[in-house]
Amino acid sequence: MDLDVLPELLQYKRLVVELAKELWRRRNPDRERLPKNFEDSLALRFYEVRGNCVTIPLERAVAADSNIQLWQAEDELDDAVDLVADTIEAAGKDQTLPDAFPKQLLQLFGDYGRTLRDDEWIEHKLARRNVCVRYDKAVQRNLTRWLTGSYQDSIDVIGEVTMARVSRPRMALQLSDGREVEAAFRPEDEDLITTALKEHTTARLRIVGRGQFSASGQVDRIVDVEHMSLLADGSVGFDVSVKAIWDEFDEVLADVSDKDLSRLPVDAAERHDFYLHGQHEAET
Repeated sequence: MDLDVLPELLQYKRLVVELAKELWRRRNPDRERLPKNFEDSLALRFYEVRGNCVTIPLERAVAADSNIQLWQAEDELDDAVDLVADTIEAAGKDQTLPDAFPKQLLQLFGDYGRTLRDDEWIEHKLARRNVCVRYDKAVQRNLTRWLTGSYQDSIDVIGEVTMARVSRPRMALQLSDGREVEAAFRPEDEDLITTALKEHTTARLRIVGRGQFSASGQVDRIVDVEHMSLLADGSVGFDVSVKAIWDEFDEVLADVSDKDLSRLPVDAAERHDFYLHGQHEAET
C-alpha cells in the first residue's frame, strides 16, 4: 500500500465521526450539547494490515472503564458506518441521496478518495451486515454532484396523471413517493394524457425522456419527453415475443462442456473484478 493513501483512513474516520455526532443530535433534540468526551469515545484503530488486496480491519476501541456494555456497544458510530456505506452504494447506482444522510456533510466526501486514481477503489465491508460497497472516482463525482446543484439525466418514470392543460400543453405526474413533477406534452399525445387523467384511479402513465434533478438526486421536472405510454391497469407490461433470459442462458451453456463448467471459480460473484480483469481489491 502506498503511504500516500493513509490520509484516506483519516478522512474516513472524520466522515463517520461527524456523521455519528449529527445522528446523536437528531436523536436527542432536547440536548444542547454532545455528551462529555463523546468524540473521544468514537475511537477507530487498526492492528494489522492483511496482504494481497491490502485489507485494513478497522476496530472500535472501548475504554475498559467505559459504562458501555460490550454486548450493547452499538451506537451512532455503528449507524454512521452503515449510513456511509448506504450513501456510497446509492451514488454508485445513480440512486437518490438517502434521506437519513445530512446533506451538509456531503462536502466531507470531497476529500475522501482524493489520492485514488481512475483505476483504483476502496471497498467497505461492514461487520454488522453482509454488505460490500465500492468507493471510486465515479462515486465521488456523483456525491459531489449531489452537493453542487441540479443536473439533467435520462428518466423512465411511471405515475398518476393529476393535471392536464390543453392550452400551452402541460401535465403533472404524481410519482410513487407522492411528489408531483410537471412536463410539457405534444399535441399528438393529448388523447393519451386526457385518458390517463380521466382514468387516474387505475391508469398510470409511463414517460421516457430527460429530467431535471435536484442536488440530492430527486427528479424535479421532466424537461423532454421521448416516449409515453398508457398502462391501463397501472402495471408495466412486457413483450411476450422476447426470449426469456433463462432460455438465453441455456443456449449459451449448451456449447460448454461439464469439464469447462467445473473450472469456473465458486466465488466469482464476490471477486468478479479479480477474475474478469485480474485486479486486486483494496478494502477497508
